[in-house]
Amino acid sequence: MELAFEKDELLYALQIVQGIASRRNTLPILSNVLIRAEDGNIECAVTDLEVGIKIKVVGTIKEGGSVTVPAKKLTDIVRELPENKTIYMVTTTNDRIEITCGNGAYKIIGLSDEDFPQLPSADGEGTKIDGETLRSVIHKTAFAASKEEVRYLVNSLYFNLFEDKTEVVAADVPMLAIAHFEPLKTYEDVTGFIVPLKAIKEIERIFANSPEVKISLLKNQILFSDDNATLMARLVEGDYLKYQAIIPESSKGRAVVSKELILHATRRVALLSDPKFFSISVEIAPEQIRISAKTPELGEAYETLPVQSGTGSTQVNLDARVIADVFAHIETESLVLEFSGEFTPFVVKPVGDDGHICIIMSLHRSNY
Repeated sequence: MELAFEKDELLYALQIVQGIASRRNTLPILSNVLIRAEDGNIECAVTDLEVGIKIKVVGTIKEGGSVTVPAKKLTDIVRELPENKTIYMVTTTNDRIEITCGNGAYKIIGLSDEDFPQLPSADGEGTKIDGETLRSVIHKTAFAASKEEVRYLVNSLYFNLFEDKTEVVAADVPMLAIAHFEPLKTYEDVTGFIVPLKAIKEIERIFANSPEVKISLLKNQILFSDDNATLMARLVEGDYLKYQAIIPESSKGRAVVSKELILHATRRVALLSDPKFFSISVEIAPEQIRISAKTPELGEAYETLPVQSGTGSTQVNLDARVIADVFAHIETESLVLEFSGEFTPFVVKPVGDDGHICIIMSLHRSNY
């Protein structure tokens, strides 16, 4: 194999894939990136057996072939190579590659591509959706998923499939986030699937500028792809949380408020909240909202802000980190707060967007 690259093209591809290359797996091949040149295309691929990425690289093929080399080491070398110099990559004996650029030469020991796991292709049927739509529903929900990998059922996004829509759900003990997009075409007996959060985070990186993304559902895997890259994820097995039971059917009061005003007020007041629980008090009245915190060892703070429109009153104690995170992921200038009492779920919605809802539990309520 003999290839030539511009630094920016090769480095971009390596930075996309190298985060998935496992550094803790007992199989050395999973720490490697597969570089394959055939049929006029150059491709880099990595996998940890749960998530895999393939991405095309712009370059010149002088002789085709394939090899695997340590992903992190190759990325580090390419990153430090001089700018505006062509990078030449040649395979030598015993699965080694030699990289030359300017006055430097680097030889890396690799492994045969025969042991590299085969990644599925996205050439089959699937549903194409607007890239901005996909990125938006992820932005609206993924923040609410559990960050603990051992809680795999909630360290994920749940895609609940209906005839007229796809409902994307993320849940953790203190909060729940739901967003909708167009219905997906799947097998007739599939009513939903769970995608690990590790793969979801890669979607935002890999397809950050993609105008359209194809989603293909296999028996136990899902593929996201565009013209340049494919992301494969092994679906999480098991039954997702019965989240519908948490969603209030109605509310006794509501308040419409500026997102920026309440977000920044919450962050400022939270600076004097108890660093163990981050509890703040949110008092809602028809004309104003008062956010306050009091900690004997630190002091106290409060801010009031106007309500654009409102009915009913309540007071609820919430985790400042959770509520600020929810506010930050609302994509409209104003948001709606809906409530029924101190110990009932606290609902946050964007004004004019029925396809996004966030639910926050009070600090006095045990959930799930």
